[in-house]
Amino acid sequence: MKYPHIRRSRFSTLVAVFLLTLSVCAPRATVAQNSEILSTKPPVYKIFNPDKNETTVSAMLIDPGLFTSPANNDRPVPDVRLNSAEYTYHGTIPSRPSAVAFVFMPLEKYKTPPNFCVTLDGTLAHEGETTLRELCCVQVNGRTQNPQHILVSIPLETFEKINQAKKTEIKLVSNSGNHSFKLNDFQKKSLTALANTIQ
Repeated sequence: MKYPHIRRSRFSTLVAVFLLTLSVCAPRATVAQNSEILSTKPPVYKIFNPDKNETTVSAMLIDPGLFTSPANNDRPVPDVRLNSAEYTYHGTIPSRPSAVAFVFMPLEKYKTPPNFCVTLDGTLAHEGETTLRELCCVQVNGRTQNPQHILVSIPLETFEKINQAKKTEIKLVSNSGNHSFKLNDFQKKSLTALANTIQ
């Protein structure tokens, strides 16, 4: 299943999707009522889902400059996009998570979870199998979508090392193809902002 109209989306649409998908399938009114902006530059948001009694804190890893510049209006969206990084905790009182997840969004849904590896300055830091998360009822440009997330979950200790590393690379490996993501300066800044929210 592909989403060709996503290629015409702009930054404002991506922010809307970003906020909605934080709560997975929570009603839109619930998202608006229980969301909080922790940082705007870079974007970091907190959303409480009362149905799950769970709070998600997420940093957007899509550089706004890629979508606000006229030169990038027709910039194609990659087959798999690194969308955000997030962690969750029970209830509304902040607590230290055991893991942080990188969230990828594919244009075409995966049938089986790909494997992943994370390298820091050329050294393998963590590897394993991703988790596929199906979303429901997400409104984009007046259309209802059921997008998919690919979650790369790493221990908090490994996540903290990312902020100290000069080069970070995440690889997704599957039978349908491999994808490599090297964190840029904007993404590193966003991850630092996310790390600063962890107590």
